[in-house]
Amino acid sequence: MMLTEILAEALAVTSDNLLLAKLMFDCASDATDELSLEARQRLGLVQAGLSLAFEGLECDELQELIQQADIYCEL
Repeated sequence: MMLTEILAEALAVTSDNLLLAKLMFDCASDATDELSLEARQRLGLVQAGLSLAFEGLECDELQELIQQADIYCEL
């Protein structure tokens, strides 16, 4: 049970951080014009990774764990 609670907390924190990162990237999208080609390509990889992470969290069982997390209940 304890490991499940730790997993739930980790998923909840990760989910919140991913959402915050996505919102920040969306707000700062104009700044990418100032980056070099390589940096823009690397940023594309970061954004692809974010998309994959969100896709990974689109699972009913994982969402149930997130909702059970203490940190989620405190928000």
